[in-house]
Amino acid sequence: MPRSSPPEEPVHDKPGIDRHLWEIRPIRDLFIFGAIAGLLWSLYELHTVFLPVFIAVFFAYLVNPFVEYAFTRWSVPRPLTVGILMLLLTLIFVGLGLWLIPLLIEQAQTLIQKIPVYVRSLSQRYQDLLSNSFNLRDILGRMYDDPLATLQPLFVGTGHAFGLLGQVLGITVNAALYTILIPIYFFFFAWNFERMSQTVVRLIPIVHRPHILHVLSRMDTAVRGFVSERLLIAVITAVLYAIGWELTEVPYWFLLGVAIGLASLVPYLSAIGWPLAVILKYADAVTAGQSTETEWMAILLWPSLAYLVVQFIESWVLTPWLQSHSTDMGAATILIVVFLGGAVGGLFGLIFAIPAATCIKILIEEYIRPRWLQWVREA
Repeated sequence: MPRSSPPEEPVHDKPGIDRHLWEIRPIRDLFIFGAIAGLLWSLYELHTVFLPVFIAVFFAYLVNPFVEYAFTRWSVPRPLTVGILMLLLTLIFVGLGLWLIPLLIEQAQTLIQKIPVYVRSLSQRYQDLLSNSFNLRDILGRMYDDPLATLQPLFVGTGHAFGLLGQVLGITVNAALYTILIPIYFFFFAWNFERMSQTVVRLIPIVHRPHILHVLSRMDTAVRGFVSERLLIAVITAVLYAIGWELTEVPYWFLLGVAIGLASLVPYLSAIGWPLAVILKYADAVTAGQSTETEWMAILLWPSLAYLVVQFIESWVLTPWLQSHSTDMGAATILIVVFLGGAVGGLFGLIFAIPAATCIKILIEEYIRPRWLQWVREA
């Protein structure tokens, strides 16, 4: 008798009848997108908890090339390199603090004390321009003579007082926690950064790994170049602004130089330095009883010239020399991105808006734009 062949497996006419949901590409992509969106939403809602972690990871990412170079070139253990870096940074900050912070605090206290005097002097000088229904002079006079009594209506009620006290205590506690937690997190993240990177790489599917690593490399080049450039430019411009405004006798030159130097971390934000320098110079001259009509060059021209010289050095010397990678975004796009970052993340949103937008732009160029162009050609 002829041997009977084994029964054949049934053939399904409809493709995908026994496939799981995660094996269907559109559903899988939608699930991944939802998971990423949920993760970002959770991080935003718990930003007060994850902020020190994010800051520590970011600084560990910045110093990782140096730590890895010391390990591969001189066989220096990563914990030792990280510890030496933290010690050097601590010594630098303590040294600068003992040298410069007293001057910074002195100028800040003097400015706070003189703001009512400035406003009162300006109101007396231009009292004819003020409306009779809005007697700014009397209000400022009461504030100057008895500031506590003037501000007392703002704190009427126990709820307002405890609310203000709670906010002050909350800010103080958060600052203390960040001061303690960020160095601890930074040490462990910088120590294990290479190991964490390798773990993330192993989680990437092998078939997609080369392309994803290429995209991450582009992001790394853009972000590292932008951050290192802006940090170095901020330090140099802070020194130049302070020197220029000291030479032109702008009051609070050091405080103003440091503030505008830090503001240069955000593109175009340093423009506020020009009117601030002129206003402070003018208010100081009016308060001192100087003739502003005959001293207009000292009040307007020289502080403006100092600002424009530093701006020229930043735009035509520092940025072309230090910039290692262009964000390839127009001025209007950068302004929109900065405003969005400030609205979403406050101060840190302003600082990190451009790197985040650069990474998003790279993702669009690598993943969304090719598929969109393919869809356009096939349509």
